[in-house]
Amino acid sequence: MNEYTCREVFQRLHDYLDRELTREEVELVEAHLQTCRMCSSEYRFEQGVLTHVRDAVKEAEVPNDLAERLRAFVLSA
Repeated sequence: MNEYTCREVFQRLHDYLDRELTREEVELVEAHLQTCRMCSSEYRFEQGVLTHVRDAVKEAEVPNDLAERLRAFVLSA
């Protein structure tokens, strides 16, 4: 496959943002984003939302009992 269509990029955009694509898929998505104004606009929007959520989560205070339960859950897995 030489290039992705807009549809293929939209289908992979969240995985691209989460860094869950293969090297070849990343290259194809990035090549498309460089040439498609609509897809690059959607990418910037989605990236902005993700950044906002990550920043908000960093500032959120977690109650001690919840943190302990999460820690216990993770350690038991």
